[in-house]
Amino acid sequence: APGFRSASAMANPKSALQSSPRRHHARQSALLLLATLCRASTLTSPAAALGRRAVYLTREVEKNGPLRAELETRGLLCGELPCIEHRLLAGNAQLSELLAQKQWQWVLVTSPEAGSLLVDAWEKAQRPALRVATVGPGTTKVLVPALLEVQFEPTKATGKMLAAELPASAVASDAPVLYPASARAPTTVQDGLGARGFSVHRVDTYTTESPEWTAEMQATAKAAEFAAFASPSALETWFEHAGNGATVICIGETSGARAKELGFERVHYPSKPGLKTWAALIEQVVNGEV
Repeated sequence: APGFRSASAMANPKSALQSSPRRHHARQSALLLLATLCRASTLTSPAAALGRRAVYLTREVEKNGPLRAELETRGLLCGELPCIEHRLLAGNAQLSELLAQKQWQWVLVTSPEAGSLLVDAWEKAQRPALRVATVGPGTTKVLVPALLEVQFEPTKATGKMLAAELPASAVASDAPVLYPASARAPTTVQDGLGARGFSVHRVDTYTTESPEWTAEMQATAKAAEFAAFASPSALETWFEHAGNGATVICIGETSGARAKELGFERVHYPSKPGLKTWAALIEQVVNGEV
């Protein structure tokens, strides 16, 4: 796309920064606990203790809390089978310097993890003035506690709509747009903005990887009837370990499209992405209302 410069294209994958040993140990301990719970449930059907009507949540170990709370408020049983873990990349170390040393027309945030890393970099850079646009309310919520103001959200929480609707700044219309993102994020945002004449500087600050699964976790996933997904990469991990037999409820259209590509036959996602709309749809699917 015209004007697009990819910082990630210049990065050496071997320079990626590994997660801290303490965090890795915590993840492994949590996965071991999940495997132990699966093992203790039954010898014949690992999902039996929760029942086949349980919904399995697939975000990183420490990231399922908000959705779980919403579902349990609705009376649904939940289990956790983490399908992704995050790893920091070299671009994350560069982000605070980029924020401090250059004027940006916009800084874009298209995922909660990218939002958390932006907050850390912004505070390290002594909180420079920024014009921030996010993909939607779920991502905006990550920035609110840090008082990092969001000036724009698209009418629909997708990267395609963000690229189509982002307004040009009257103050800094010639300045580039900074787009810190996951290395696995598609090029939808920068391609769409580039087609509209924006200059986009993308920097990949993290990536998502598949955690190690135990045999018990695989058996649980294969026996599960319902699973909730917030990213295509989580779907890919589930598919690798358990196939495509489950009914999947995705947070939005992008993940839903990937589920269909992987051959899942029962795929649902809300027309307007968001935590509450996602939880409401999960409830309807589990109760057989859709």
